[in-house]
Amino acid sequence: MTARQKKFAEYYAQSGNTVQSAIQAGYSEAYANSTACKLLENARVAEYIRELSDKAQDERIMTAKERQALLSDMAKDDENAPADRIRAIDTLNKMTGEYVTKVQGSIQTEVNNPFSKLSTDDLKKLITDG
Repeated sequence: MTARQKKFAEYYAQSGNTVQSAIQAGYSEAYANSTACKLLENARVAEYIRELSDKAQDERIMTAKERQALLSDMAKDDENAPADRIRAIDTLNKMTGEYVTKVQGSIQTEVNNPFSKLSTDDLKKLITDG
């Protein structure tokens, strides 16, 4: 990949404008549109644009620690409304698993026991005769 192609890819990853990116990279204004289309079809240029875009996306996404820090700052800031501070604390508690959901249930099962009506003596007799 040439230096100009690399510049085009970098400008394009930032702006998304093909023609302006080609012009900024040093390509002729008269042929910027067709040049930009050809550059986007170039596998190396396209891959480099994809890498730059992915990197930019990754940098924009907050990590869990960053979200927790932001919510903590909101919860501690006395200038925020109490309802907003409580909401920040509640969200933090959910994120960190502070709330435990208790589930109660009852299981009723009937067991078909053919010996349930027999006395102890009857059961002993079955065992010895058996």
